[in-house]
Amino acid sequence: MSRHLVPLLVGAAVLVAGCGTAARGTVAADSPDSASRETPSTHPTAAPWPSYDVADYTYTLRTSCFCADRGVPVTVTVRDGKVTRATYARPGRGHTAGDRAPGWLRVTINDVIDAANTPHAASVRVRWPQGQDYPTSVWVDPDANTADEEIGYTIGDVTPA
Repeated sequence: MSRHLVPLLVGAAVLVAGCGTAARGTVAADSPDSASRETPSTHPTAAPWPSYDVADYTYTLRTSCFCADRGVPVTVTVRDGKVTRATYARPGRGHTAGDRAPGWLRVTINDVIDAANTPHAASVRVRWPQGQDYPTSVWVDPDANTADEEIGYTIGDVTPA
C-alpha cells in the first residue's frame, strides 16, 4: 500500500466514524444537560415538546427554507388559538409591508411546536430557552434523502393579548 494512501484512508475512517455519531431523528435543545436531574425544571429538554398555552397573542415569524419568502418577517395574530391575520412586516420580493402573507406562513406557535414533534423526521433541531413558554427556533428535515424540503421557523416578539 502506498505511504500516501494511508493518511488518506485514516482521515476517511475518522470522518465516517464522526458522521455516524449523529443518529437519525436526533433532537437538540439549548443545554439540555444544564437542568439538574434532581430539581424539577420548566425547561423542556426533548420531544414531545409541550404546547404553548396562550390562546391570544401576536408574534413575528421568520422562515428558512428553499423559498422566495425565506427570512422575511411576518407578523402573525392569533385569537382563540387560530391565526386571524398574517402580514408581511417588511417589503420583499413581490409584496409590500402590510400585505397579506400566504397560507403556508399563517401558522401558530403550536403549529411550529407540532413541526418540532414531527415523528420519524430525519433531523429536528429545537432551541427553547430555559423558562420560556415557546421555542425561539425549530428546524425540521423530514427526509434525509430528499433535497430542499427542510424548513426552519424562528419565533420572536411574542406579545400575549
